[in-house]
Amino acid sequence: MPFYEHAYRALTNVCDHVVIITRPELITRFPSKYDVITDLDWISGQGPLAGILSGMNHMQADNYLVLPCDMPFVGPAETAKLLALTEDSSNISAVWNTTEKIPLFSVWDTCVQEPLQKELETGQLRVMKFMEKVTTQWINSSEIHKDQLVFRNVNQPDD
Repeated sequence: MPFYEHAYRALTNVCDHVVIITRPELITRFPSKYDVITDLDWISGQGPLAGILSGMNHMQADNYLVLPCDMPFVGPAETAKLLALTEDSSNISAVWNTTEKIPLFSVWDTCVQEPLQKELETGQLRVMKFMEKVTTQWINSSEIHKDQLVFRNVNQPDD
């Protein structure tokens, strides 16, 4: 099963609509049943923040649950738990463990759309730097799942 299908399955149980953001050269790899877009032209290929803003511009919502496709062990239970632990007072709620922050398994409030666009307009592309400028809640990954391998980032088949 392709990694994106794991992410899609994890998101469909808790989201009203799932959007996959990919690179232009990969868009034809996805079956037509998925809502697949590419980055906005002016920020195409500029990294995760560009993808998040592109998703926000594509679909209006109160909150956006972000899950990278290279975290295939995160499932429906983990996405539901992240949403349940998200505080209304936070602009972004993301996950951390004892060794690292995991900023891209996160929930983004729609209120960050305008400041995010301004950051990208200035060429600021770093996720963590943006998260420092808004109210970010860091949720201990052990509150979501006891097995820390669930949050492992897999970029190679050997990972």
